[in-house]
Amino acid sequence: IKFVNMQTKAVSFFKPDTMAIGLSISVFTGHNRFPLFAFAEVILRPQIFVYRYPDFTKFSVIPPQLISYSDIRFSEFDLLVGVGGHPNFPLVVYNYRTATLILRHNTMVSTMPRSLVLSCNTLPSIVQFHKQEMTILNYQICTMEKESSLHKVVNLEVTSDFLKSVGNDRFLTFADDDYLYVVNDYGCMFLVELAGFSLKLQWRPIYDTEQITTPRAHCIVPHRGGLVINNTTNVYFLKKRSGSFQLEWTFEASLQDIVRFISNMNGELYAERRPGHIDQVMVDKSGVATLECVVPTGIPAITFRVLPGLKDECVCVLHSDRVAMMDLAKGHTLSEVMVPWACAMANHRSLAIVAVGTLESRIVLIQFERASIPHVLCELQTEGASVMELEFNDNWLVFQDQSRMLQVVQVENRPYKLTHYFEMDLPELDQVFVHTFLLADGPRLMVFINRERNMKRPGFATELWLFTWSKDRRLHRREYVLPKEYNFFCVQPPVGRWSLIEIGASEYNTFNFDQFTLNERDEVQWVSSTKSSHFSYILGMSMTKHLVTWSLGGIIVHFKQHKRAKKPFMVCRFLNVGMQAEYFLRVKECFNSKYLIILMADQRLRVMRLPSLADFVRDNTALPLPTEEGVPCYIEEVIHKIDTFVPLSMRQEVKEEYTPGDLLKQEKMFKLIKVFSDKVTELIDYDISKTGKTKGIFKKFCFHYTWLDRLTDEAHKLCALERASLEEAIADQARIRDWIMGVVTRDAVSINYRVRSIFADANFESFAFRRKLEMAEFDRYRFYDLEDHIRLSQVSLAEEEFQPPAAQAQAPSQSHGPPPGIEDVELGEEEEAEAGPPGLKELKPFVVEGSSVYEHIMAPVFQLQDTNMVTSNQVFNYNCKIRYYLSDPLKQEFNKLFHEAQQQQRDTIESVINTNVVLYKIYDNMNIMLRLLNMDQFEKPDLTVPALEQDEVIERIMEVDDSEIKAINRRKPKIIDTGGKKGRLLLWSTEFWARALIVMMDGVLEKLWEEEIKKDIPVPEFVAKKQPHEYNLEEQKIFRAYEEAVRLLELDRRKYLRILHENEEKTLALKAAQILKLNQRVAELMILKLKYDFALKQSQVRLLTLEKTNFHRVQVRKRIGMFSRDVDKLTDLIARLGQILDFWEKSLADVRTRLEAHQTRDRAIERHFRSNFLPTVPHATHEMTKLFKKRPKLPPKVFNSVLICMEASNKLSGKPSQRTPFPLPTDVQDFINHLAEFDQPKQCPPQVDSKSWDTFVKLRRQKMESEMRLKGIGHQLLDSQTFCGHLQKGITTLRESKVEAQCNWDESVQHYLENMRNMTIQVTLTMGQVEVGVMGEFTNLSNTVLMHMDDVNDVNRQIKEAGNMKIRAMERVALFRRQVIFKEWEHKLYKANIAYLKYLLDAIERCKVSLEFLNILRNWDKVRTDRQKYIAGAIERVIEQKIAAFRKQIERVNLKIDSVKAQTLEVKQSSHAIDFKIERIKVDVTLQNSLRDTMMEEKRDREQRERMSQIKTHRQLMENVRRHYAHVLELQTILELLRLRTYPTLGPPLPQCHPPVPEHILGSVP
Repeated sequence: IKFVNMQTKAVSFFKPDTMAIGLSISVFTGHNRFPLFAFAEVILRPQIFVYRYPDFTKFSVIPPQLISYSDIRFSEFDLLVGVGGHPNFPLVVYNYRTATLILRHNTMVSTMPRSLVLSCNTLPSIVQFHKQEMTILNYQICTMEKESSLHKVVNLEVTSDFLKSVGNDRFLTFADDDYLYVVNDYGCMFLVELAGFSLKLQWRPIYDTEQITTPRAHCIVPHRGGLVINNTTNVYFLKKRSGSFQLEWTFEASLQDIVRFISNMNGELYAERRPGHIDQVMVDKSGVATLECVVPTGIPAITFRVLPGLKDECVCVLHSDRVAMMDLAKGHTLSEVMVPWACAMANHRSLAIVAVGTLESRIVLIQFERASIPHVLCELQTEGASVMELEFNDNWLVFQDQSRMLQVVQVENRPYKLTHYFEMDLPELDQVFVHTFLLADGPRLMVFINRERNMKRPGFATELWLFTWSKDRRLHRREYVLPKEYNFFCVQPPVGRWSLIEIGASEYNTFNFDQFTLNERDEVQWVSSTKSSHFSYILGMSMTKHLVTWSLGGIIVHFKQHKRAKKPFMVCRFLNVGMQAEYFLRVKECFNSKYLIILMADQRLRVMRLPSLADFVRDNTALPLPTEEGVPCYIEEVIHKIDTFVPLSMRQEVKEEYTPGDLLKQEKMFKLIKVFSDKVTELIDYDISKTGKTKGIFKKFCFHYTWLDRLTDEAHKLCALERASLEEAIADQARIRDWIMGVVTRDAVSINYRVRSIFADANFESFAFRRKLEMAEFDRYRFYDLEDHIRLSQVSLAEEEFQPPAAQAQAPSQSHGPPPGIEDVELGEEEEAEAGPPGLKELKPFVVEGSSVYEHIMAPVFQLQDTNMVTSNQVFNYNCKIRYYLSDPLKQEFNKLFHEAQQQQRDTIESVINTNVVLYKIYDNMNIMLRLLNMDQFEKPDLTVPALEQDEVIERIMEVDDSEIKAINRRKPKIIDTGGKKGRLLLWSTEFWARALIVMMDGVLEKLWEEEIKKDIPVPEFVAKKQPHEYNLEEQKIFRAYEEAVRLLELDRRKYLRILHENEEKTLALKAAQILKLNQRVAELMILKLKYDFALKQSQVRLLTLEKTNFHRVQVRKRIGMFSRDVDKLTDLIARLGQILDFWEKSLADVRTRLEAHQTRDRAIERHFRSNFLPTVPHATHEMTKLFKKRPKLPPKVFNSVLICMEASNKLSGKPSQRTPFPLPTDVQDFINHLAEFDQPKQCPPQVDSKSWDTFVKLRRQKMESEMRLKGIGHQLLDSQTFCGHLQKGITTLRESKVEAQCNWDESVQHYLENMRNMTIQVTLTMGQVEVGVMGEFTNLSNTVLMHMDDVNDVNRQIKEAGNMKIRAMERVALFRRQVIFKEWEHKLYKANIAYLKYLLDAIERCKVSLEFLNILRNWDKVRTDRQKYIAGAIERVIEQKIAAFRKQIERVNLKIDSVKAQTLEVKQSSHAIDFKIERIKVDVTLQNSLRDTMMEEKRDREQRERMSQIKTHRQLMENVRRHYAHVLELQTILELLRLRTYPTLGPPLPQCHPPVPEHILGSVP
């Protein structure tokens, strides 16, 4: 503990590290009034030590309990309150003067450190905060006789507005007025009254419009009779004036690092910053507050290094913005070098040089000429990421950047220069976890790795990779498999001519450490394995002269050489024992084991002076090695691999990968290819023009020609690089595009396809739902009564299979009832009933009957609302089953139709496109025919081509542009592409050149005219050479045949042209029919989609209405439960506060009795002084009276507490005491010293002797002791009266809150009953029809009036108000009657008393007194004195006996009266209970009657009657059929015989007969 004298700024430390003064510190506290502090030890059963300061003398020691303290607090006087930890979290109260335990109470509430709050009175209130339940708990200490206990008087639950503020330990506090105040996340201050049931707002901050009132943590502390509220930006000081809090001053600044504000008794306000910086709040006369530093502190340290090149006892410390050299002896900073964003540091092994790495990728080299004179030698700005770790040795420096890449830097000495040498960009290093790297000797780097790449730090290493590099640009890598798993490594570099490098390694999760050596031949030898004396696993180690290891249990130094051991590191000693777990980052013993430097995990640097290491040594245990003793154990080298590297200096000089000669050859090759292509093209064109052949060109020019192969090879070589790069880029883009598409569509919820009609506006969407259902949500076994549904569905299917034929042949309206039984026939046919309308068909809600889910959902039975569904579980269950069994199958049913329509649309589009191709072919043929017929050709019309829209294909909906995808350019950097991009992948394919030459040589494709009709008949040769008159017979015959052929060809062409026109019309009609068919289907499905949407929306609206109603009911039920709990809680609090009030009233009466007794004693002392002492000194009466009343002068309010008054009275009494004297304030000590001076003999008047003076001194001491005790008891009486007043006020407030809660409870119950009676019902109206049928029921609605719901509610409200007025009037009448009866009983009682008094008066008047007895009464005093000798108290004894007998009789009568009253009270209570049950039964009956659906009951009865009438009618009809069946059959037979005998060929009448016969009947006549 650090103590700072605020006047002199002198610093002193108190460190308990022994059994006598304490074993470390877990929690501590200081007294607010007296110079005392207390702390608890860090052991399982800690003691609490109380010390005085500044002399650090032990005041008392509280013995240990089975408690591990999490917080302790001093009260304002002689109590110490502590709270324990897991599992019971007890509260304990001690008297630290006597070191006795007053009470212990298990709270089961975990308490954060420094969060216990105590009030300022004599018996303090103890306040805890239950963070899990967000409640404030307040306990009062109650003492009865010699036992004390805690009573919970407050259990207040706070809202979510306190979530951020409860994270600190200062959001609630007691003020000087002894009230508890809390502050929320918005800075609003609330008062917790004694009742503790609610928070009363006292003050809220007023924010400007520019400020954002976001929730943030606030703290509150008492200060100068007011309160200080602070957050991260503002500090407010509030003081109560005129009954309300007013803002005195405010302070605005950046206060993120402020931990807490603390005020002392002198009215000074201090602020604590991390990690221990203390500022004082200074307020000037104008009310402006500022922070002034009074106790400065250090800066968080990142790491430290001890420089061997300096002889001063100092250490180099790295901070986040500087490098500081600090003196170890005094802790002063000798010098600083500013290095912004510093994060890593390493030192030279022999010189006073450090290398510092920063987050800005800089490396700074700093040399210390002396400890106070630093120089920056040079800097290096790297191009990589931030420097994270650093190793420095002689001329080489290795660092690891943020990307975990190792990089090597060369350090030159004359002059100093840093050169970035090369990067270890090895794929092997990228695939492993680099645990540690050490640079020990020259260009040799030891990297300890683990093959598991995904291991988290700190981890452990299993292999050693040794890297060495040389000037020949070769990187040697040797791999060694370590014998164990190690979590920390340290190295001792060689000194002088020694070539062995010592390596220390701590084994992972053990107490062992191993020692290795590395020689100049790169051989690793396992030297030893040692088991240490640690209490927990070794976490780290360092090696200087000795080996230091540390763990959570402490720090041990292992001696390299010791007289007790032959081997090194076999003798050790604990330097520090960790009483509590502390995590160390780095530990170093330095300067010949004089200092121990420890870097903590929270960036604190601890420097300790080491004691003599010769005492308290321990022995380590040597573990055996795999080899025999004396045989060296070498670790086998697994792999030796040599890689080449290019230094960065040389790599930066290479600017081009291709030389200018290569580029010139490339350009020359392009020119030769172009020239050759032109020559080959010209040759082919000449060959085609001469020969007219277009086939066989490739065989003629290119078959078995080696020049084409050479040309192709050169093209392949030229395009290989571009081809590979473009292939990889396109593959990357395609892979990223496919990945995006898969991610989006894997769990697609709202991506809808759409089908549109062709050349029309009709369109519809598919239903969207998850492609993969979450079966965990639709777990069937969660649903209530689902098994019943499945079982009932199976039973219904079985019943349908085994229905009798008669029932299946019935009309559809009668197919819903059961089949007729045998007993129905015997009822007779005289029972007749009117056939009513058929009822609804009973369907299973979630069992679809038939193939269509839509028809099942739209069945009339599902349009009704279920009134039995009232709970949230039922609604959720029903909603899930609706979605799983009806909604999703309905969507799937429609999506099936949608996909069919989608396929039809695509088939139609493909057919239309093919039809367009046919039409274009027809148009081409028509133009050819028109041209051949020498007629005008026409332009082909633009045919409509249908296409899919953007929202009809998911690839277009989720289209990914190549520009949005950053493809990886796999080409090497620094390549100069002079030719530019030559094209896409097709251009650079390996077959491109050969294919281009083939196409070029083949020329234009031949056009084959297969249709003979399109060919012209060749003109005979003689037609061009001769005139028609010159033709011979043969030629004329040929010419006539030619003309006939031409005529026939023209006719065929005209006929073909007509056929083409007919084909065009048919094709256009077919195209229109296909489009029309698709559009009709789309329109039908669009209407069907609307129907399905309506069915889904209807059920959703019904379910939402039901959920809304149920949610409202649940909220009202929760509100009713909350008010019920509040009423019970208030009743309990009132009862407990009443008990505490009774206790305090008894205590108050006791204190008053003590006060009266002490006042009597004080008056007795003064009477003794005046009556007994003053007569002994009659000549000095006036002087002695003045001296008796004389008192030392005191400042006001010195004796302001009971404890100080009682302790001062004990001091004045002078009696020896067994308990420890209490430290009194200085003013009280001065008062006692002045009294001692007053008692000196020199103050004695000269006329008074010494014996009388001693008597006078004793009397004055007794008088002053009595006055002190009276003053203390007066303070105690005042505190008790104040607390009783607070209790009475709290009980009154609680009763008012209870009345209000009961009123709210009744209102909520009434509101719930109204909600249960009133229900929103959904009515579905079909288009053009009314769903509710009124045919045949109109008479029931003739006298009805349609009223608005608000009017009905108004009438009900008026009726309710009238009823309440009637109830209140009846209550007033009943109360008046009870008052009248009570007055009559009082009147009768007074009459009885008057009659009794008259009887006594008459009896007394009738008494006859003798003269002798009369004389005795007149001289009673004389007679009594005379007769006391003989009858001493005879009459008094007789009177007392009579009085005792009368009292016994009265007590017996009173006991009988009490028993009768108790029996009467029990009867009344039982009557009240019965009345309450009757009322509850009435309410339940009313609720059930209100919930009855009379319409449904009437409907059910009506349906039963209708069904019974149908059964009776059917039975009568069947009976008639059975009875007359034989007679009807006989008549039918006779009729048939007569017909055959009379009309043997009976047929239909002729058309001229009247009336006419329909044609379909005539057509059926043979």
